[in-house]
Amino acid sequence: MKNILQPTPNRFHQLFQASGQSMVELLAILSAMLLLIFGTIQFALIWHAKITLNYAVFEAVRAGTLNNATYDAVKEGFARGLAPLYSFDENDEDQVGAFQVARSKILEEFDSSEQLIRIERLNPTENSFADFADGAGYIPNDNLRFRSSTISHRSGSSIQDANLLHLRVTYWYPLYVPLVNKFMFNTVICSGKWKKDKVCSQDIPRIPLTSTTVLRMQTPALNTQGFYQP
Repeated sequence: MKNILQPTPNRFHQLFQASGQSMVELLAILSAMLLLIFGTIQFALIWHAKITLNYAVFEAVRAGTLNNATYDAVKEGFARGLAPLYSFDENDEDQVGAFQVARSKILEEFDSSEQLIRIERLNPTENSFADFADGAGYIPNDNLRFRSSTISHRSGSSIQDANLLHLRVTYWYPLYVPLVNKFMFNTVICSGKWKKDKVCSQDIPRIPLTSTTVLRMQTPALNTQGFYQP
């Protein structure tokens, strides 16, 4: 009598097919789960960087309002504000030293050929200085309450408007998480608006983060060089 429990060659083939199909499905699920986990970690890092960038831009504008809106003051304020993003001492013994190392790293990025940090002065504009600057090149900051609020035809603003320091900063933040970083950089970032940007020709995956802040000047504004011109 034939043993019905004994596997036949056909049954072995069916079992092998079922096992192979399960393995393929498992690999597909694991790959999707891995990308999801890596993507979540990367977006968390980006979110943290964006919050720190917002603070850094505020510090940059604040430093500018107190120091005649000069580029050097704005640059230093930004470096101090962004330094906490990279200042980490695993032993918690030299946080000051870690902060200074991070600050130096950021200042070096200002000099990169890819222009990883781009500070645009949206206000006061060149026309604002042409309209309101005095003989020494400063836009007056005193007695604004009693000065004429007439709108100039060149800048389209008043002297009170010209005393608002408005900056926009774009920072190319490095993407660290494997697989996801290359996908975001090559497929999302460098295939659209930023396709021809210098950063997209480099091998290090980055994402442009932008933040803007505006504050009233506390000192007379001076027209200095260094701000990014799109």
